Amino acid sequence: MNAGARRFGPVIVASVLIAAAQVARGAGAPAAQSDAAIAPCQACHGAHGEGMAAAHVPRIAGQTADYLKKQLDDYANGTRDNLVMSNFAKALSDQQRSTLAARYAAMSAPFIAQTGVPSAAQLARGHQLAFQGDEIVHVQACNNCHGPDGIGVPQSAPYLAGQSAEYLASAIKAWQQGTRKNDAGQLMRTVAGRLNDSDTAAIAGYYASLRFTAH
Repeated sequence: MNAGARRFGPVIVASVLIAAAQVARGAGAPAAQSDAAIAPCQACHGAHGEGMAAAHVPRIAGQTADYLKKQLDDYANGTRDNLVMSNFAKALSDQQRSTLAARYAAMSAPFIAQTGVPSAAQLARGHQLAFQGDEIVHVQACNNCHGPDGIGVPQSAPYLAGQSAEYLASAIKAWQQGTRKNDAGQLMRTVAGRLNDSDTAAIAGYYASLRFTAH
């Protein structure tokens, strides 16, 4: 079992894989197929797409349909790797992936306060990286791609504001370790590779502190 699967926990992993198998076998009418497909999503991402910080599962409600569809496609074709998500995405048809992406893009998840409060120094450093970047380590401002205060840019970059610090830090680590590599032009891999642990915690804590309800 890979690191991503271990974070979900064995019970959740088993339930999602069983649900994925049921989707693959088909559930009859289109409406039933849609309901069957969304059930495993809710097991990890929540009933409203709010995510699960403790398991490093992102909030996906309100992300653009284009972004969500690309992630599902990448899991399905192996460009992005995660045992749970890959097995689930592979069991879906292209139309089902489009339908799920559109469904979560239309959702609005409430802001959930982070469990750990970053220090004033971390918030200041996170703000600097978000707005200015750091010329010394050749890191451009995160907001250049992810929009003002990390609210996302349609057809370009996902929102970061309001995501859990746990998820954001784990995502940066995945870019650094090469376990995630579905970025255009290796931009995220390059940026993440120039962040040390302190900067990773600072930028993750900063964006997690921003109140953003994605709709």
